[in-house]
Amino acid sequence: MTNTHRRLVDAMIAEIIEQEGMAQELAEFADLMEEDGHHATADTLRAMSRGRRVKGMELRGNLAALRATGRETAEGSD
Repeated sequence: MTNTHRRLVDAMIAEIIEQEGMAQELAEFADLMEEDGHHATADTLRAMSRGRRVKGMELRGNLAALRATGRETAEGSD
């Protein structure tokens, strides 16, 4: 794996962690808003949380494709 490839993988992993962490925080905040009777706000926060989770899944898919490409490239250079 080249340094450029490794940096890209590392950046994607960092972004996955960021997206999933934010999704968790939004979901927890939505629960608090729900308990306080702020149902519309809770719904909005849950929608935002789901969006972050979807982005995390997209990034995981892209990361898997990038890793597969890296393996194919490494195998092809043998």
